[in-house]
Amino acid sequence: MSTSKEDTSTPGEAPASSTSPDASDTSDTSNASDASGAFVSGTPVSPVPALGGVFSAESFSGLGLLLLAPVLVNSRLFTLFAWFGLTDAGTATAEEVALFNAEITVAGGLSALAVLVGALSLFLGNARTRAWARWGASATVLAGTVFVILAVITLVSVPAAG
Repeated sequence: MSTSKEDTSTPGEAPASSTSPDASDTSDTSNASDASGAFVSGTPVSPVPALGGVFSAESFSGLGLLLLAPVLVNSRLFTLFAWFGLTDAGTATAEEVALFNAEITVAGGLSALAVLVGALSLFLGNARTRAWARWGASATVLAGTVFVILAVITLVSVPAAG
């Protein structure tokens, strides 16, 4: 058996307050009674307008993750870094050097673009930005920065054609 005030009041009737409200609490009490009356009567309460759209922090966070995904999945940058950055790979033909430079430049460029888009997402975000967007943008900026540094070190380490 329940003895709560909601069980003893009739639908549409606001529950009576047992304490006298202060002058500053008057608006809060009337809003609370209006909201509870609306809830009991089944009146839909308008939700807080959701953020979003094409140019929102969430969109830019997702775009940054999508731009960084090919660099994360493709292990070629790691291979080239290990080959040129950590060892003396020797010589390569002009065609191979051009191919290596193109691969490294594309991976570094995508990483740099992902970092810029993730940073834009963080700057556009506010208190109403969804948590996953902030986490995704932060991860994009951190991981993308590591890949940009890796690409620069690898690009500098590629030997000249010879």
